[in-house]
Amino acid sequence: MNVLIVGCGREGSELARSIAAQGHAVTIVDANAERFDQLGADFPGRTVQGVSFDQGALERADITHADAFVATTQSDNENIVAAKIARDVYKVPRVVARVYNPGRREVYERLGLATVTSTSWGARRIEQLILHPGVIDMEQIGRGEVRLLCVTVPEAWHGRSVNAILDGNAVVCAVERGGHAFVPKAGETLQPGDVAYLSIPAALQADVIGFVRA
Repeated sequence: MNVLIVGCGREGSELARSIAAQGHAVTIVDANAERFDQLGADFPGRTVQGVSFDQGALERADITHADAFVATTQSDNENIVAAKIARDVYKVPRVVARVYNPGRREVYERLGLATVTSTSWGARRIEQLILHPGVIDMEQIGRGEVRLLCVTVPEAWHGRSVNAILDGNAVVCAVERGGHAFVPKAGETLQPGDVAYLSIPAALQADVIGFVRA
């Protein structure tokens, strides 16, 4: 996967190193070349000096071949402008924008942009959005035997009872629908656009990711 990141601050550099360590091709853009020092001398990716929303800089960073784009500068406005350019001009399939003001998140999501707020998300969460599309959040409990996943309900689950997900091996703890969350009763059916919060055995994580990617 080719991942383009704009903004080489603490989170941008952490994200770049983590994704590159997993074998993905990473290019990171920043107006301040000194920030590239945070990547370390062994960073295997590319660095491009330039403004995050400048199309010339983005094209030098090979945005036309990017599979994913992440805007992690220190400015909400800059992140949103860069993300919209990536999505609307260059048609990058997966675009995520960092948002520091949680009050703006809903507005930006109305524009069709996946956003990550500073209060509850970090580089690891952004990585999940990029590498596991459809999986919004992922946590492990205990020594990792149980996983908590927040996922966009895949088409295969539309109209299915919460009791029947993964042959009854998943517990649907909560559902978010139309901006409101609730604890589903037995027999509640999932609908298009729902976000489901699941508790599953770790062994089933790959199955869930397979469903939401389909």
